[in-house]
Amino acid sequence: MTTGLDDITIVFLTVNKVPEKWVAFHKKCLFEAIGDTPIITVSTKPMPDMPGINLIQTEEICSSNIYRQILRAAKITTTPYLAIVEDDSLYHRDHFTWFRPQSDEFAYNLCRWAVFTWGIPTYFWRERISNLTMIAPTEFTVKRLEERFEKYPNGTPENCTGELGKERIEKKLGLTVNKHVYFYTNIPVVNLNHVYSIDPREVNKKKAMSAVRAFDIPYWGRAEDLVKNFV
Repeated sequence: MTTGLDDITIVFLTVNKVPEKWVAFHKKCLFEAIGDTPIITVSTKPMPDMPGINLIQTEEICSSNIYRQILRAAKITTTPYLAIVEDDSLYHRDHFTWFRPQSDEFAYNLCRWAVFTWGIPTYFWRERISNLTMIAPTEFTVKRLEERFEKYPNGTPENCTGELGKERIEKKLGLTVNKHVYFYTNIPVVNLNHVYSIDPREVNKKKAMSAVRAFDIPYWGRAEDLVKNFV
């Protein structure tokens, strides 16, 4: 399935901690991918240089709060679908036009490579869903997240929070178990792992690579060259 961008809104999440050099590079890559697609930015400080709507996050920075911010943005989204974008991840236009899930599904692009910003720059791939590649029906997202925060108004426990449609998490939280589907684009999404993350394994540089690795991937080029935009 291929589609245009007239039915989707970008929900861009940032806590404004990544280096300014990367901010500029990320913005350039993002708008090459999305053009004038509607965008809602959720940030911890005002971002007047970004088009669209800017919501300011004042709550604690933590894993559970990511979903509260997604809910805030989803509630004011006027398009049928939304796509999550994170400030440490790079996207090609394919990601936003390749696939749309059904009205009761959450979709995740599994063509996603990661790279550490420390050590020998190396891309690695693992078959795991991640918020940063979610494309979902807007109304369904609002419904499911409202259920989550009605039951956990102060946020879910940090040891039990996770992506929409992740069965293990939703069962553990006693929530409706939702369907999720995968799609794979030709051009991958790239996610940088770095010390400004909320993941302590990244902060402490203790996160491990998976077995599938590469030094060079389509479109994004060599890992060592890409990482130079961050450090």
